[in-house]
Amino acid sequence: MLLGNQYFGAREPWIPEHGYLLGVAAQRFEELENDLAVRSICSQAIQTIPAAMRRRGMLCFISTVRGRLTHVARSIVYYPAESGKDKLDIWNLTPLPAPVLVSAIKKKLKGKQAWRARRALDGGHISSSAFKLVMDALQDVDEAAFRVADGLIDRRPPPPDATPTSARTNWAYQRDAVVTCLEIARIPKEQLEIAPQLGEDASVGLTSIFDNDEDVTTIEDLAILQDLDVADEGWQFVKRQRYPARLFTNGDTRLTVILANKQSLETQLGVDLIYVNETLKAVVFVQYKMFTGVDGEGGYRPNEQLSKEIARMDTLAETLATIKSDETCEGYRFGADPFFLKFCSKLLTHEDKGHVPGIYVPLSYWKRLAKSPAVKGKRKGTIVYANTFGRRHFTPTHFIDMVGRGWIGTTGLQTDVIVPYLKAAIEGKKGVVLAVQSSVVSEIEDEEPPRRSPTLRKPRYPGKKAKVIQI
Repeated sequence: MLLGNQYFGAREPWIPEHGYLLGVAAQRFEELENDLAVRSICSQAIQTIPAAMRRRGMLCFISTVRGRLTHVARSIVYYPAESGKDKLDIWNLTPLPAPVLVSAIKKKLKGKQAWRARRALDGGHISSSAFKLVMDALQDVDEAAFRVADGLIDRRPPPPDATPTSARTNWAYQRDAVVTCLEIARIPKEQLEIAPQLGEDASVGLTSIFDNDEDVTTIEDLAILQDLDVADEGWQFVKRQRYPARLFTNGDTRLTVILANKQSLETQLGVDLIYVNETLKAVVFVQYKMFTGVDGEGGYRPNEQLSKEIARMDTLAETLATIKSDETCEGYRFGADPFFLKFCSKLLTHEDKGHVPGIYVPLSYWKRLAKSPAVKGKRKGTIVYANTFGRRHFTPTHFIDMVGRGWIGTTGLQTDVIVPYLKAAIEGKKGVVLAVQSSVVSEIEDEEPPRRSPTLRKPRYPGKKAKVIQI
């Protein structure tokens, strides 16, 4: 198995619901292996699979020799490729002890869905019903190959959930913020080798989810402020990674995630997410809030801390309102509010890999809701539950799609005033997650040809004043 071919940071159950037979040429297979060695994951464009099967574990059988299975791997489809096909993300690539004849597997297929399995073994998606038949036939044909394929399936139950604490709550918030950034940038979230929950054996001095990550570069927080003081267009201060940062890549997209001004997780009150889509020049701000109770049944009561946070956002909003309107197509947004609140209902369990369950609402909508009778409790206090919002909220899927396509956030003309706010946020006492998405630019760019200086025409009559014509 290649080094870097395994990118799960902790044991997590992985049970595929369907499969895929991928045939690749030897040269292309070598490129996939190189990608795995460097990035722990590789991608291949494939024919589209049923939409309902996306985001579900898929055991991938790979054939580098016509008519024979040579490798097996874990895989999943998250997003379609730019070509209109689907993008198959592959990891845990493992060679079979010996190539297995596809024709031999076809002969061993049994059951009503055998015809479907035979057709799938010609190449492409293997449905849920056919997948079990293929695995049973593989076991009959080659027990050793079956053990390798079955070894990628992890059916062990997850460890019990830890008792919620302030540290574990903020661990989940930080991880959720980074996962959100990865999904907006269309980078597989499995590249984040961070467990869903803070383990019982975690060191006392942990200050962020990146503390144990060897790929993170660190420097004193003062260097961040010095760097921000420099007028530097294009968010170059983020790309240089001179401070706690982690770089994720996928194709031509780079995502730099920074956990700035880290404090003890026990004393943090939450995580602010700042997402900068450099390609579309849109900036979005998210404030996390937690419903109380095991499943959020206790609701959320606005407090003085929220009022202070809203006041800081209002200060920036007033500045943004003074910027002239962006009339370009790229600068169009659904609304002028780049601020959102995410109300979370519970922490992740150990087997979860995605987002902390919750809902997003724009800050401007929250202000209206907070004044309405819908938020008044039995004792005339203000309290909200998940059902208080009804259908008037965005799910993580909705939010990620709108940010990724540039439908919400600041306009391009407003980004010039964002740096002072970022400096103020980093100077605060809360952990701030800042992510900048940009396209990969070649290190060697074509130099712009030198412009020819215009040559001034010599006067025909030196010393004579030019005739002035007044209109």
